[in-house]
Amino acid sequence: MLSKRYLALPLASAALIAAGCGSDDDGGNASKSAVPAKPAGGESHMTVDTGASVSVASPPAGKVVTGDAVPFDVRLSNFKVDCRFAGTAHRDGVGHYHVELDGALIDMFCSDRDQVSLQNVAPGKHTLQFIPADNQHTDDLKAEKKVSFTYQPAKPLPEITGEEKGTPSIRIVSPKPGSTVRGDFDLTVQPKNFEFSCDLYGKKDVAGYGHWHANVDSTTKGMMGMATMLGMSCQRTFHVSLAGIEPGPHTFFAILEDNQHAPTPKAQASVKLDVG
Repeated sequence: MLSKRYLALPLASAALIAAGCGSDDDGGNASKSAVPAKPAGGESHMTVDTGASVSVASPPAGKVVTGDAVPFDVRLSNFKVDCRFAGTAHRDGVGHYHVELDGALIDMFCSDRDQVSLQNVAPGKHTLQFIPADNQHTDDLKAEKKVSFTYQPAKPLPEITGEEKGTPSIRIVSPKPGSTVRGDFDLTVQPKNFEFSCDLYGKKDVAGYGHWHANVDSTTKGMMGMATMLGMSCQRTFHVSLAGIEPGPHTFFAILEDNQHAPTPKAQASVKLDVG
């Protein structure tokens, strides 16, 4: 499964599962480069020092979860959590946080409280990871907090197995090419031969299922193209914030992704818009 170890310049929305993002203060634009880190195994990946500190109010370590999801309650200090700037230039002390389940990315979040679905998760011991990240989705691994829990479902969810329905594709329905957008706007897509699922974020891949990522101006910057990811969506509409995007012409992308956030081959669309 996809791990934070692939998040070299990456990541997990504004229309995300994670609502409740930030304030109106734009913050600074000073650049702060990510630096390579070498964990015990010798594997090299990127990390950044956000200055953030993470505290986890829930779940408590060792909690037994019997429901269909594990709720969490976290607080970040010395750090401004604001999803409006996700996918745009680095700003010191500003970003969001990533949540992983057993080392696999679920999503990016900005609210204090949310939950992780346990759809397609086997009963037993599991670990949640909470990791501050800058706007370009580079993880602050030194600030990471881990909490273990045990999943003992009273009534296990039926497994989603999926099926191939033909070649998947995606198109952008609105806005129309050449439109002028201001403040923020809805990017609406239409998939074909593909089912969106919020509950399968970060889980093992299931044929014909996944979600989509919204990017601006690039699909290649950073590992897996996530440095310019504005957010991800399991709905047909993603609410785009223009807070960190300069006025002028820009290209917005919609990219079909599998459950582990890997792009579906040749399944993306783009639209050129003018940001007013």
